[in-house]
Amino acid sequence: MPPIMLALHGAITLAMTALSPVPPALNEYSRGGRGRGGTLATMRRSAAAAVGRALADDLLLLEIEFPPLCETKTQFDDYSNTEVLDANRDFAVQLGLERELSAAAPDATMWMCFADDGESELAREAWPGTIYKEATITSISAAVSASGADPFKPFGSWAVKSKAEEEVAKAKLAPVAALQLIVQPGDGGPIEDWLNLELLRKDSTPMVCVNGALDKVTSGYYSNFLNPKLAQCSERFFTKFEQVYYCKPVGAGRGWLFRVYPEPWQLYRQTREELELVETYETRPKAADCTERLKRP
Repeated sequence: MPPIMLALHGAITLAMTALSPVPPALNEYSRGGRGRGGTLATMRRSAAAAVGRALADDLLLLEIEFPPLCETKTQFDDYSNTEVLDANRDFAVQLGLERELSAAAPDATMWMCFADDGESELAREAWPGTIYKEATITSISAAVSASGADPFKPFGSWAVKSKAEEEVAKAKLAPVAALQLIVQPGDGGPIEDWLNLELLRKDSTPMVCVNGALDKVTSGYYSNFLNPKLAQCSERFFTKFEQVYYCKPVGAGRGWLFRVYPEPWQLYRQTREELELVETYETRPKAADCTERLKRP
């Protein structure tokens, strides 16, 4: 093989085997958010690029999981669900503007579906600019209703009927979705959110779920006996999601599990000085396996 071809082959091989670095200042010993500015922006760009690669590979069910308060809080700090909802909302709205997602859903064909009508209204209030109005911002339930299906309603739903009807009317007037960006379903609200996602699913429309806690759904966290519909939905639907961007603590805070599609999974041990890469996996490792590996040198 000529030298130039050898060099090109080596460069391609290196590019194929190179691993994305963990986001900056992720170490939990950097407490109080010191030196963490820009971490979420780095995550957002990396997640958008991963979504773009997955869409190019014809994958349609995609998951993004990360700690949304990582710039200001550690996993050991106290925080409210309102803080998490607001952080996920802001991340998702800005994610929708990234080139890889906006190209997949131009104009108003990107549907940003929030957990309920109140969250979709807050999103419109928090991001009033013209560029953000180019997306269809609605709730999961309203999107299901607009599609002609009857959404699952949580027990004792507090939704204001007039507000719910208004959300559905807006969704019915919106262009057909080219991409569905789902923001924090279920985790912070009712399990009906997850059931409604399957109703919302269209065979040819990509669905990107941001911090939907799908681990809880697929791991049996919710009793299969007490929640048979969710268990069946998980088997049919949520087990098919591809984790295109995943960055979560594991092993009771001893480390992090990290993955950027289509790369292998990376397991990091957390020390005071750095995050140390200890293992890579071609398929997603179980939480128990990560914990056990972090105990070893």
